[in-house]
This record gives sequence, structure tokens and C-alpha cells, in this order.
Amino acid sequence: MEFIVNRQMLHSELSLIKGVIEKKSTMPILSNVLVEAYNNQLTLKSTDLDIGFICKCPAQVIEPGMFTIDALKMQDILGTCSEQLMTFSLNEGTLLNVSAGEGKIQFDDIETMSVEDFPTIPSYDFKGALALDSGFFSECLSLVLFSISADSHKYALNGCFFKIKDGLLEMVSTDTHRMSILKANLEDEDFELEQLIPRKTILELKKMIGTTGNDEKVLLGFEENRLFFKFSDRILFSRVIDGKFPDYHRAIPINNDKVFQLNRVQLLEIMRRKMVFLSDKSKLVRIQFSSGSMNVILVNSQRGSSKDRVAIDYNDESFEVGYNVNYFYDFLKNMTCDYIEMYLRNSGSQGLFRILKDDLPYDYKHIIMPMKISG
Repeated sequence: MEFIVNRQMLHSELSLIKGVIEKKSTMPILSNVLVEAYNNQLTLKSTDLDIGFICKCPAQVIEPGMFTIDALKMQDILGTCSEQLMTFSLNEGTLLNVSAGEGKIQFDDIETMSVEDFPTIPSYDFKGALALDSGFFSECLSLVLFSISADSHKYALNGCFFKIKDGLLEMVSTDTHRMSILKANLEDEDFELEQLIPRKTILELKKMIGTTGNDEKVLLGFEENRLFFKFSDRILFSRVIDGKFPDYHRAIPINNDKVFQLNRVQLLEIMRRKMVFLSDKSKLVRIQFSSGSMNVILVNSQRGSSKDRVAIDYNDESFEVGYNVNYFYDFLKNMTCDYIEMYLRNSGSQGLFRILKDDLPYDYKHIIMPMKISG
């Protein structure tokens, strides 16, 4: 087997594969990428048995064949060279040789593993798949990703609730302390799906969509407990989470009648200042509302305190709410709008937040649970 390939193009595809491979598995083969060289094209495949990635890269294939190698090692080799073209060849055994610069740079006798040991990669033909604008879909993923629970004990919350029915897309995520809810109308009213998409899948999907440009379409299909996403020449497949997502409708506050329009960028800067005094024992940010002003305060008895005052349009009774500053900061950081709306009822109410922007292609709500204020 032998082929010549553009170093930068191959390195770019391996960068996407890096997030999928299993780095600490008891099965060394899961740290590898399968490289197939046929018809002047490389097909790269990787999987951790739950999620997998397939991509293609043009190459001059001199002698067809395939091999599997540690993906990070292969990327490191490419990263140490600046030459445009690199030659890969496999000898009669299982050792790989790599050269560049007309033989001036050589990596010899690189150990590979048996192709027969590589896991079977599922296939999907994408007939009847749903087509989504990648820019829109990437934005939707960003709006729910940060609320997904990272607690492995909360298995059903380790992913995003994803439902499509009658042309309506619903995406919901929560870690029980906060919740993100997105709904959007789709053109396709026949496609139906209701599954829990793992957090890792959403992370890798966002990375790969981000490389294609907003005018690309993402194709979505489902078969035998797996989701398949296709964009350009890349395919991401993933098992879904086998669990029951809680009834999120009951967590949405319906009587929050105090509405505040706030500058998101200004509030983000304020919360960033509060993070300076953050500690495990001091995560409470207090927000005091009074006639014409809003005070944002975080006090740490050991490190100091931070207070900001903002002028607001409010002429009702004074009250105070408290939230985890990390959750507030995460919400503001992941939005791209200039202004947000904050809906409150009283000192003990959940905070309901919405994006204040015209012509949004979706309806979005974010909820943060309150913290108890003492003293």
C-alpha cells in the first residue's frame, strides 16, 4: 500500500477525528484511525463504539490498501512537518513508513495494528433524511449544549432531548439547576424523531459543522438506535441514550410578571467581575431591584466583594433574587444577542430568560433555579 497526500488536508481531518477517539480505553484499537486508500481517495474512520466519524481526503493512491494507526501519533507526525506533500507506504508486514521533502524527512517502522481488529463501522444511505441549514442547526446546538448535565449519575440528563414531529423541532437540556428550551418550525412536516442525544455527540457535531460554512446542509437520519449526521463528505454517527427525559413543561414558570430588559454584554462584564471573587463556598450573586436601579453583588468573606449598579426601567416594589453566578455567566456567555429579557415574580422565583431580538428562527427560553439568600 502506498499513497501521496496533502499534509494540511489530512491533518485537518485528523483534527476532527481526535475528539471521537477513545484515549483511555482498555481496547487500544479504539485509539486508532482506520485509513482506507482506494480510487485516489482516503477514507478515514474512527469510533469509541458509541460515537464514530467517517471523512474523506483526496490522495494519489499508488497502491491501494488499508491500515490502522494511533490517531494522535499520526497527527503528531503530520504536525512536525511543513512540507506540502507526504508519502505513506506499508511494507509487507504491518510497519508504516512516512516520508516528505523528496525523502529528506523520514519516519520508518511505525507500528500499526491489524485491520481485522478494528470495529465494524455502520453505514446509512440517508434516503428520507431530514435536511437542516447548518448555520441554524449549529446555533440551536449552542443554545442547549451548556445546560446538559456532566454528572454521570444523571444518565438521562447527560444528553439533549431532541424531538421532531409535525414540523416542530424541540430541543431541551437540563442539569436540574438550569434548563434550556428551544422550539423551531421546520419545512419538513413528515420527518419524526424523539431521542436523547449524548453531550459528546453534540460537542463533536458542533465542531464538524463549524468547518463547513453556514450555506451547507446537514442531513439527519436514524436507524437501529443510532443517529447519523452527514455534512459535506463527513459523517458522524452516534448511539442514543436509553433513558427517560423528565417532563420539562412543569419546570417552566408561568406567573413571572416582572419583566426586565437588560444589556447582555454589560451584564456579562458585570458577572465576569463577580467571578474574580468566586469560590466553592461563595457562588451566590445577589441581584437587588429597586426604583430605577439594579444592584449586582457578590460577597466573599475571605477574598472581598464586588458591586455594580445599573440603571433600569423599574418603578415597583423593591426585592432581591439570588442565583449561582456560574450558571448566570454561562447563559450570558453562550448568547450572541445584544439584549435579553429577564422574567421574575418574587425573591424566591426561578429566573426565566429570553432573547430580545427580531426575526429569530426559533423560540428560546432559559431557566435558572434560585439560591437561598440569608443575612
